[in-house]
Amino acid sequence: MSLQFCWTGGAGLLIRCDGEALGIDLYFSNSCMTPEGQFKRMIPPPWEPEKTEVDYLVCSHEHGDHMDTESIPLWLSQNQNRIIAGPDSVTEICKSTVSKKQICSLNRGDTLHLGKFTVKGVFCDHGDLSPDAIGVVVEVLNRRIYFTGDMTFRRDFAQISGISDVDLLVVPINGKYGNPDAVQAAEMTAILAPRIVMPCHYWMFMEHGGDPASFAKACKATAPSTECIISAVGEWQNL
Repeated sequence: MSLQFCWTGGAGLLIRCDGEALGIDLYFSNSCMTPEGQFKRMIPPPWEPEKTEVDYLVCSHEHGDHMDTESIPLWLSQNQNRIIAGPDSVTEICKSTVSKKQICSLNRGDTLHLGKFTVKGVFCDHGDLSPDAIGVVVEVLNRRIYFTGDMTFRRDFAQISGISDVDLLVVPINGKYGNPDAVQAAEMTAILAPRIVMPCHYWMFMEHGGDPASFAKACKATAPSTECIISAVGEWQNL
């Protein structure tokens, strides 16, 4: 059996395992752009939304660059067996455009079994920006993937989340809107000591910061035992 993952730009993560695919916080449209031109998409999606194979979609919270309200109905209407999951802030929005049978609740402490994937909602501190935001733990083929979500930098994050023995950590580095910057994300990597780390949440918008080179340098200094992968958009990696 094969297990691969890729960064899809921004905060997005796509995981595939033997014909099944699970996406987290995929953003393929330009729906966040305001009439004044703020939050304009700066990098193209890896594929056209309608060509994206995703069986299960998890949104960590309701913000537009994590919950792509323009693409979600398109993805889910192509196959009635496809599922979207997320905390209450996500599922409430979905009810107006998505079939009820395709919506699953995933709040902190919940576990879903989605095909080959076991998906758990865990603690995420995004402050007042999104009080019910979640981190996501995916277990598949005896490997554990931890997507922190928009997590405020705090040294007790792993203890509160109950996370350990992580094969892949995906952590934001943009240093804006409550997220850690490159150095703080590297410190979080050192605390958790995963086998592999991949940064996310950078380059999507002009308003977002994030420097993957600074993150790689900081990881080399603070978490030398962890492999740091700086991925191109849509570049598949083996896990």
